[in-house]
Amino acid sequence: MFNLKESLPNPLWSDILAQPANLDAVVQHLYGAERARLEAAADFLRNERPIALIGVASAAYLCHPAETYLCARGRFASVLYAADALYTHLPALQNANVVINTRSGETAEIVRLGQALRQRGIPFMAITNEPQSTLAQMADHILWCNTRKDDLVSINVVSGMMTATLALAAAALGELDQMQPVFAALPSQMELTLEQALRRAADLYASFAATRPIHLLYRGALKGAAYNSRLVLEEIARTPAAPIEAAEFRQGPNEVVDERFGAVIFAPAGKPGALNLALAGDLRRSGGTVWTVGPGEADFALPAAPDAFLPVLALSPLQVLAYYLAQAQGYVPGQARYITKVILSEQGIPNQERGLG
Repeated sequence: MFNLKESLPNPLWSDILAQPANLDAVVQHLYGAERARLEAAADFLRNERPIALIGVASAAYLCHPAETYLCARGRFASVLYAADALYTHLPALQNANVVINTRSGETAEIVRLGQALRQRGIPFMAITNEPQSTLAQMADHILWCNTRKDDLVSINVVSGMMTATLALAAAALGELDQMQPVFAALPSQMELTLEQALRRAADLYASFAATRPIHLLYRGALKGAAYNSRLVLEEIARTPAAPIEAAEFRQGPNEVVDERFGAVIFAPAGKPGALNLALAGDLRRSGGTVWTVGPGEADFALPAAPDAFLPVLALSPLQVLAYYLAQAQGYVPGQARYITKVILSEQGIPNQERGLG
């Protein structure tokens, strides 16, 4: 039996624990030194065109809370993957406000998309952690997140850039000052969430140690938590995970439920959350193992926050779970076989020979 007490910290563990302090620094940066650029970027979005939030992997997933925030307030926004934006959706971007989210500003598809947009005369802005990057140099506006640079797996980058993207959404709607208390509360809320994740790590591990895949069911803005959780489970623990919208799960995928089934269900507030909690009960009655994550009556209770802000917090228990699942399988958490910090080619698998060795 895996003994949690034998786990030793490493750079990934340090990144996970650094999130409260990092969120505090990011929020102060956005409301302080970066405020002028944030307002200029928001002015870029103050028109009648829809907003296309574009990224690759976690940089796309972390846009879902901002997408929900904007849509719930009557401003249409949609998340696109960069490869789709480049190869199939490019003509439509002529009629959209284009926001590209990228940690490095050097990812292959992102750079090619920026070049294609410039060639077509389509203005765009970049949310990035590297304000001197190739993409940032092409952008009409940039928002510098100034988030902690993680060792390899994106941890602080996700929670920090998710927060920055929400700040841009709030600013575009003229709500930045109104929402300042919500942003200011995130660091202490993250600290409470992490403390709970550490206290309950043994129970989380015991629930999902033998589960492959782990289903991740969500509604609304918590799509951002589900998809980024899939990424940390697969990158850190090499454990496959399946994010599915909760209402869609009832339309056939629920046939997979039996005593081998395991799921984390992200439950927002209000009616969507009540529906997800009811789904959790149904799955348990069918023999499945389920943890719910959200405010109120969830198994893992998050601090109260607007729904669009819950994904910033909801990732923490899954990061801790992934860490311990990796150690239990004999992997060094955060040490990858294939991935590199920046993917510079659209083809091939980085480090494939090393990974198969």
